Amino acid sequence: MEQAGSQPTRAETETLRRFGPALLVALAFLLLLPGNNILPLIDRDEPRFARATQEMIERAEWAVPYFNSDPAMTDEARWKAMRAGAGAEAVGYRFDKPILIYWLMRPCYALLGVNEFSARLPSVIASALLVWLTFHVGARWFSARAGFAAGFGLLTCLQMLIHGRLAVADMPMVLCVLVAHFALFELLRADSPPGRRRWFWLFYGALGVGFLAKGPVAFVTPVLTLLAYRFVFWRQPLAWRRLRLGWGIPLALAIVAAWGIPALVRTHGLFWNIGIGEHIVARGHESFQGHGSWAPHYYLVAGLFSLFPWIMFAGDGALAVRRNWSAKNAFLLSWAAGTYVLFTCYRTKLPHYVLPAFPALFLMLGQAFDANAAHTRWSKLWFWIVSSLFWLVGGAILMLALGGEFEGAFVAVRVGLYGAAAIVFSLMFLALHWHPDRRVAAMVFMIILILGTLVFGLSLRQITPAAQLQELFRQLPRETEFRSCGFSEPSLVFYSGHPWQIMEDPQELGTFFAKPGPRLVVCQDREWRLGDCLKRWWGRPAAGSDGGLSKELAALDASGCQRRNVEGFNTARGSWVRLRVYYRF
Repeated sequence: MEQAGSQPTRAETETLRRFGPALLVALAFLLLLPGNNILPLIDRDEPRFARATQEMIERAEWAVPYFNSDPAMTDEARWKAMRAGAGAEAVGYRFDKPILIYWLMRPCYALLGVNEFSARLPSVIASALLVWLTFHVGARWFSARAGFAAGFGLLTCLQMLIHGRLAVADMPMVLCVLVAHFALFELLRADSPPGRRRWFWLFYGALGVGFLAKGPVAFVTPVLTLLAYRFVFWRQPLAWRRLRLGWGIPLALAIVAAWGIPALVRTHGLFWNIGIGEHIVARGHESFQGHGSWAPHYYLVAGLFSLFPWIMFAGDGALAVRRNWSAKNAFLLSWAAGTYVLFTCYRTKLPHYVLPAFPALFLMLGQAFDANAAHTRWSKLWFWIVSSLFWLVGGAILMLALGGEFEGAFVAVRVGLYGAAAIVFSLMFLALHWHPDRRVAAMVFMIILILGTLVFGLSLRQITPAAQLQELFRQLPRETEFRSCGFSEPSLVFYSGHPWQIMEDPQELGTFFAKPGPRLVVCQDREWRLGDCLKRWWGRPAAGSDGGLSKELAALDASGCQRRNVEGFNTARGSWVRLRVYYRF
């Protein structure tokens, strides 16, 4: 196990304070930007956010997001349909998240066009600001080396490398949560230097903007942090008056109301009923899209992979916090614990839900690299157990790539597995060689990480059905009508640039093509889940599940329509699908 390093000299500390933030921002762009134009949008959330922004631009709309909407349908008709029982997405609304991410994507589209790169750029910028601010918090509260270690670890953990580039609302929200907690502690600390008014504006401004990013989580997490800090981990009286709640809460609510009131008026209150009622409250006690679990250990297990590879040093981080126990570490522990308790009690669970706690976790972990620290028997044992697990995972991915019988459309899967293995091994070595005296080795492993990401993204693009069909979509006339049967992922809407309708009854296929005009339909012929795919990769027969459309598809084959077969990976369901695409110019 590697030692944390020697005590830095004063000159080294000053150099790190001056250039550390800029270096972290440069590394963030270096690691998160390459391949964003290659990696296809991942179903289901990325295409929804990316396409909704495009539809808002086409409508000159600023308050209400639309997705897969019929331009000819009026808002009045949508309200009537929803009052009659239709879902928001069925009539072309997107009430899942507040407005901020759509506003951030708009200038990127205006400058760079509508594509994957520009849709993901706001998240990359937010991630760069996040690691930059993490450095400053760590340097202010602990030391420059602890701040740099915290920012670098946060940037290079697996969950950040994934979500730090995705076209979703998480990273702007996490940035606001960090700003809010930084300002909150500075407001409350007795030895805070002059300038408390600045922390007041930062705190309540971050609450309001954080709500616009992803809803109430930006408000709830600081409240839980304060409760845990006051009554569990620090248990000292707090200067509540410094928060000036009577002025601050109206300020935060005014930021929310500047968008929320027009949105509620425009949608007759439906944005609140669905966006908060269904997508926030209901997910707390109901499973959403099969992601439900009451398991209290869910995020502890998920953390092994979300925090990879730095979870190997969790024992050292815990030891450093224990030895340097202070109000700051109590606050960080309260922040992390409150977030984990909140989402552990939440029924719908996904590994990235606890991202708001990651800055706190890495600010605690960063202290373990502040100087040459002794390791306990238990921290060493944890390191070797967890690192052995990751070596086995990387080896298993590599053995699967080397030993499987990949043929036809599956050849790209083998390439993707090589890329995944390169990512795992490069992160492992990077975690062991990131220290300043090993900067050459660290740069080599970062280059391997970038190359592995590019290879993985290119492979995934080759096996993503909607991306494979993008060229065909461009060849069809603008007036083409699009339908889907058995396969209705949102990526079809983004890559075609047109609204789609889902056919619930397969018998409608014949009627659809009997009508004049250009038209296209995507039908799912067969699906193989993970177990079936593994059998096929190892040369064993696996029938998969039939789409139940054999009769209707045979009729379309006899009708003289043009046909294209597509095989690929459905990222939304984690399955391999074979599609039949019928079209007429």
